[in-house]
Amino acid sequence: MRPSKKVVLASQIIDGTSMDPLKDHAVLIEGSNIVKIAKKIEIFQIVENQEYDLLDYTGFVLIPGMVDCHTHHNGFGDGRLGDEIAKIPDEILTLKSASNARVALFSGITTIRENGPKNKTMFRLRDSIQSGKEIGPRMNLCGSPVSIIGGHMGYFGGEVTGVFEVTRYVRSLIKEGADYIKITQTGGTTKTSSPLLPAFNLDELEAITKEAKKFGKLTATHCLSTEGIINSLDTGVDMVIHGVFKEPDGTDKFREDVAERLAESRAFVNPTLHVFRARAWEMEKLGLQRKLTKNEIKLFDQHRRNFDQRLIDCSKMIEMGVKVITGSDSSWGDYKLGNTIHETECINMAGYSNFQSFQSVTLEAAKALDMDNSVGSLEVGKKADMVVIKGDPLEDIGNLRNVFEVIFNGEIINRGSKDSNMSYIQSPP
Repeated sequence: MRPSKKVVLASQIIDGTSMDPLKDHAVLIEGSNIVKIAKKIEIFQIVENQEYDLLDYTGFVLIPGMVDCHTHHNGFGDGRLGDEIAKIPDEILTLKSASNARVALFSGITTIRENGPKNKTMFRLRDSIQSGKEIGPRMNLCGSPVSIIGGHMGYFGGEVTGVFEVTRYVRSLIKEGADYIKITQTGGTTKTSSPLLPAFNLDELEAITKEAKKFGKLTATHCLSTEGIINSLDTGVDMVIHGVFKEPDGTDKFREDVAERLAESRAFVNPTLHVFRARAWEMEKLGLQRKLTKNEIKLFDQHRRNFDQRLIDCSKMIEMGVKVITGSDSSWGDYKLGNTIHETECINMAGYSNFQSFQSVTLEAAKALDMDNSVGSLEVGKKADMVVIKGDPLEDIGNLRNVFEVIFNGEIINRGSKDSNMSYIQSPP
C-alpha cells in the first residue's frame, strides 16, 4: 500500500492567488487534499520519520489544475454541429464524451463546466468517473440546456414553453443532478433557431432563474445578441456566454451602456473567442491543400471578421471592468477538447495581462462556478489538483500547454506516451 502523503517539489510554484511565484517551497499532499505549502525545509521536517512519496519536478513549474468553464463533451471537433450530433445514439455520445474527458484531463484541465449535452449522457459519464470506471476532470453539469421549442440546442432534450413547463423542467434537471442551469436565450447554429432574437419571454426567463436560485443553483445564458444579454441582466443571470453585441438587424454595435451593466452586475462573461477562429484555421489549412471555392472564401472571410469583431468587443469589456473567464466551447464546431489554452491566449490578446489570463483559467474560473472553495488555486484545504508545466506562464501564457504531468485528487494521472498526448493538439495553419 502506497503512503498517503506526498511531497511535491518544483523550481517555481504559482499558486493562483499571487503574481509572485513561490521558490524553494514544497506542497504536502495527504490523500486527495493539500495540507501544507511552505519552505522545503519545513515540509521535510513535518514528514521526518514518516512514509511519503517524493515527487520531484525540479526544473518545472507547478500550477493549479486548470478550469474550463465551457465544454461540449458530446462533440467531435471536426466541424459537425449539434443538429447532426443529436441524431447519434446516446450510447455512442457517452463513449465519445468519455474519450473527450480523458483528453481534457491529460491537457491539464482538472475541472470542467459542461454546457449542454444530449439527454443524460454526461450524468452517466460523471457517475462512471466517480465510481472509478472512467477517468476525467471534475464535472460541473447542467444536463440538457433549457431551450424554447425550435430553439438552440433544443434537440438535446430540453424544449419547453411557458412558465409552468420551464419551472417543472428546472426542477427535473436538479433532481437528475444538475449543478447549474444552462439557458439558450438566443438562437445559435441550430437550424430552426434565430440567433438575433430573444428566445424565452421575460416571465419565462425570470421563472427559470428564480427556481434555480431557490435551490442554490447558478444560471448561465447563451447570448448571440445584445437583446439576449439585456434579458439576462434583467433577470439576474450569473454568467453570460458568448456575449455577442449584435443589433436586431444583424449589425455589430458595441453597447457601452450594456457593458457597464455587465460590469456592475459582477456577472461573469465567457466570450468564447477561439471557437470563431477555429473554423477560419481549418478553412485556411484546406486552402493550403486545394483552391477554395468562392463560397468557401466568403465563409473564410466571414469567420475571420467575426473573430476580429469578438476580439475588439472583448477588449472593450475588459477595459470597462467586465469579469471575463476562460470557457473554450470545445468540442463544438472545429474546436477540439484538449486545446483550452487557445481560448486563454485569445483573452490575453484582448487585453488581459498574463497573470489575469492565468487566473481566468484557474482561480477566477473556479469562482465563476462557485467552486473556488475546493479548486482553482493551490491552497491548504483545497483538492490536490495540480499541473506540472515547462516554462513560466506569467512570462508567456502559451506555456500553459507545455504539460509534463497532471496530478488529480492527489494522484498522478497516467497520460500514456508523449505521441498519444500530442494527437489532440490543434495548431494554427
